[in-house]
This record gives sequence, C-alpha cells and structure tokens, in this order.
Amino acid sequence: MCDENNCSHDDLNDAIDDIFGGSDVAPRHALADAEAARVQRAATSYTEKCLSCNGRGRFISYAGRDCGPCFKCKGAGTQTFKTSPEQRAKSQASAAATRDRAAASAAEQANAWLAANPVEAEWLSQPVTGDFTFHADMLAALIKYGHLTERQEAAVRNAAAKSAARKAQWAAEKLAREDGAAVLTLEKIRTGFESALRFLKRPKLRIADIQFSLAPSTGRNAGCIYVVRSSDDTYLGKITQEDKFITSRDCTAADSETVARVAADPAAAATAHGHQYGQCSCCGRELTNPESVARGIGPICADRWGW
Repeated sequence: MCDENNCSHDDLNDAIDDIFGGSDVAPRHALADAEAARVQRAATSYTEKCLSCNGRGRFISYAGRDCGPCFKCKGAGTQTFKTSPEQRAKSQASAAATRDRAAASAAEQANAWLAANPVEAEWLSQPVTGDFTFHADMLAALIKYGHLTERQEAAVRNAAAKSAARKAQWAAEKLAREDGAAVLTLEKIRTGFESALRFLKRPKLRIADIQFSLAPSTGRNAGCIYVVRSSDDTYLGKITQEDKFITSRDCTAADSETVARVAADPAAAATAHGHQYGQCSCCGRELTNPESVARGIGPICADRWGW
C-alpha cells in the first residue's frame, strides 16, 4: 500500500526518452524524411508513347483495319513504367546475355553427352517419320537443358538399344537375301527400257500388280531397276546390273515369280496384261482401239519399247 512516506509512483513521471533510451531513437523529422523519400520513389514513373499502337490507342492491322483498343496500353496511347527506358534496356540486355550464356552451356553439355553416347546419339538424330516424335523431343530437351532426367535417359537408352538390334537384324537379313538372290535373264527387259528412254523421261512397265522403273541415273543405284507393288507402293526390291533380283523384306514368293516371268519375256507379259486388264502395260491407258485390244498393247508403246 502506498502512503505519503512510502510511495514508488514517482518513476511514472520519467521522461519517455529515459525509458526507451532516447539516444538510440531516430528523431521525428528523420522518420518523416525517410517516409517522404519512399513515397517519392513510389511516385516516380515514366510515361511513354505506346509502341504497339504508335500512340493511337487503337490497334490497326497491316491491312489498315481498326481492330479495337490496343491491348498493351488499354486504349490510352501511352504506357507507364517504374524505370527509365535506359534502365529497362540495360536490364533486357543483361537478361539476354544471361540466357545466351545458359544456352551455350547447355549446348556444350549436350554435345559432350552425345559424344559419350554414340548409339543413343544416332537414335536421337534420326529423321522424324510419321507421328513418332519422341526421339526428336528428347533431343530438343537435351539441347535446351544440357541433360536428360533419369527416366528420360533410361527411356532413350532402351529405345536406342532396340533400334540398334533391329538394324543389325535387318542388315543380316539383307546380306542373306543378297547372297541368295536369284540370277535372272534380264537382257530383254533392259533392252526395252533402253529403247523407251529415247522417247520417255521416266519409262515404267506395269505387269499385274508389279511395276518396274529405272533408278535415277544420278543416285547410288544407277543402272538398277526398281520393283514396286502398285496397289500400295510397297518396295519389293531391285534388279542390279549383275541381273540379280535382291528382294526386300516385303517381297513374297508370288511377287518373285511374277518378276522372273516378266524378266524372261517382257513383251509376252505386257500382252497378257493388256488382255487381262484392258490397259496398256506401258502407259496405263485403257485399250479401246480394236488393233490395240487384239495385241494387248498400244502400237505406239509397242514401237517405243521395241516390241
């Protein structure tokens, strides 16, 4: 209990500076100046003409059509920024330089990975065919980031290994087909193509569902005769300059028999084709002239092919 002889309430009259340590508290005017500076910085802005609409506030297409208010400036014709154009340009240049360095580093890492993994690199670099783009997507990711995730790398290695195994199997099968290729007597069909070349740029011979055509003279198979199934454009093989018929994996025994029959006597095969299908085996046109129908081949085509 407090009385006049014993009272401890006098310390309530201490100055506020003594209680909180007045020497360490910033003066009121310093706080006010700091707040004013903050408000001034926040209020600082740069108003510039909108470059997207050239200050019109309307977006005009290349054809001169008014497409409505500009999306960038919301129709105001100006844009407000917190930083000056020089500061923004400097920041953009710095960001671009950072991106370039990151891209260069990622590309370097990607090239190192590809060099260390030649089987996977060959699989990743194969051209895109059809709708399968997984390998192209993985290559793009590798170049962009410089590495693949653990699961991506495992998938790439698995697919590359399977692809390499398939190619090895196909190469072995091709070698076996070449070793066992039938040697045909193709003098007559070659003579026919040589004769037709005097009149036609790309002569073709169609017998039943089989089409014969010359390989391009500038390609690696120059001098060969390609054999294709007409109904679905399936490649059946090629007849080499050594008169060997090297079949493809899709060539059936019936296809091989047809090729051998045509090779033995192409003129007779062309005539039989015309009688059966009513079309000229050389030009593919319908036979309507009585003479052509009787011969099974048009007279002009017969002359061109030397038959």
